[in-house]
Amino acid sequence: MRCFYVLVHGRLEWQADMPISDSLAATKPCGMYCHRYVLSADAESAKTKAFERVRNNLDQEMGWLSKGWVTLALEADAVVQASMLKLVRPDNRGHTFYTED
Repeated sequence: MRCFYVLVHGRLEWQADMPISDSLAATKPCGMYCHRYVLSADAESAKTKAFERVRNNLDQEMGWLSKGWVTLALEADAVVQASMLKLVRPDNRGHTFYTED
């Protein structure tokens, strides 16, 4: 097992019937970036683990996915092996949203 750094890019596609009461949802970001450090056997399984953690965290924080307001397409912009020391630090669960392509 090795530690991998995965830079994740997510594309958000909003549903037309989404309520606009939520202040962040009112801006309707079209995408986001974040990163995760994961323990995995190879780069492909590292991407899968990182995508699952990003999807779960985004839905836990925002609730957009489970409410059906948005669909999320994830891709890995970078997957590189990293130091195992990165795994002992607290996970950065933030997302950087952008509103225009």
